[in-house]
Amino acid sequence: MSGWGAVAVTGVAATVAAGTVPDVIKGWGGDSRVFLTVLCVASAALFAGISWLQQRRRGVGIVVTLRREGWREPWTHQWAVAANDHARRHHDSCFVVQREIRAPDTAQATADPDWARTRRNELDVAWELVNARLMEAATFDPAAPVSLYVNATLPEAYEFGTKLKFNVHRSLRALAAPVLQQRTELSGSDFHPALSVSARLKEPPTAPEAARAEQLAPTREETFAGNGPTGAGDAVALVVHLAHNPAMVAEALNAARVGCADATGAHARCRAALVIDGGQANLPDSADGFELVVRHVYAAWGAWLRERPEYASLQKRLFIAAPATIGLALGWLFGHTVRPVPHPYVGVGDGSR
Repeated sequence: MSGWGAVAVTGVAATVAAGTVPDVIKGWGGDSRVFLTVLCVASAALFAGISWLQQRRRGVGIVVTLRREGWREPWTHQWAVAANDHARRHHDSCFVVQREIRAPDTAQATADPDWARTRRNELDVAWELVNARLMEAATFDPAAPVSLYVNATLPEAYEFGTKLKFNVHRSLRALAAPVLQQRTELSGSDFHPALSVSARLKEPPTAPEAARAEQLAPTREETFAGNGPTGAGDAVALVVHLAHNPAMVAEALNAARVGCADATGAHARCRAALVIDGGQANLPDSADGFELVVRHVYAAWGAWLRERPEYASLQKRLFIAAPATIGLALGWLFGHTVRPVPHPYVGVGDGSR
């Protein structure tokens, strides 16, 4: 039964009770005005409390699947079923968006203009569908909570976050900050609130938070001989490793050093890289852990660039292995200045493109 259906039933029950209960009580206790008044007040308070509990806003859950060809179908299907079920159980309504992203040909990959155009169109359609639902939610109840469940490759999740950043519709500014739901690694549960997409992500960590973040994901700098400052390098890289992918950092640094294509097909070499490496440990299944790491990445990257003004005019590239929620949040933060580099890295060492 929906929340409003339960409210209607409660109202009917309250009406019936209001008409019949006093008559029953009169038969038990006589025609005492004080007693009946106290009883009516207590009954009204009880029904008001029940109605409030049933009407409390649980908002809308939006499930977005941007499926790539070649994904493991059972896993994709299981994620979608679990996300839909979780959204329906924890929200007043659930809205589902599914789009198919055609896999690029490995020989042409992101440099293929037809593939890039098709991919961009699918992302635009997915965003317009989500945006329409967000606008509807904002119009109906701006304070209602919104949860986003996103299953996508990291470049698509990142660019989806970029679209969320640039939505300036007035009603959406009044909407509660969307909460990104993350598939949990713990047994006995399925999803947990990971991040609230809000200005909070831009707040620098406090000293104790910074110490904890550095333990979760230490930072270091890598420079590439021959690529700068007077060499061939025309970009700098942010390498974010927050998933169990043992070879990721080494592969990303090699691709950054010798050059590769980003999500738009543009080829570049990097002069240096800031590496934020969480090692092989999964992030804690908690909102504070995910939020802290994102704030850590944002603060570290900003500080690194401010200390190196010679990199201001260079391209900024993101190599990332992390949960999709992290990718989306970083797209919301960096999407206007940093381009993601898809894995597997394409055109490595080939600067002819």
